Amino acid sequence: MSTVLQSPSYIIGPGGQPTAVLLDWITWESILAQLEDREDDEVLRAACADLRTLARHERPTGWKSWADFEAELDTREATGELPA
Repeated sequence: MSTVLQSPSYIIGPGGQPTAVLLDWITWESILAQLEDREDDEVLRAACADLRTLARHERPTGWKSWADFEAELDTREATGELPA
């Protein structure tokens, strides 16, 4: 893939500047897969950080207590947002 990325095909706009890049489908799918892998890595890192916090018997940032979660569910059920 590195050869394709080093010599891509460009579409030149009216001002003579490149306006788009043409990629073959396999290269495009490879780029998407790499981006998805990086996103997965970020999600995993965040989950690991939360697990370490839980291991210290602390609540991770943004997590609700069970009581707060149940109260929110009760409120949503009472307003008809969720089925009872």
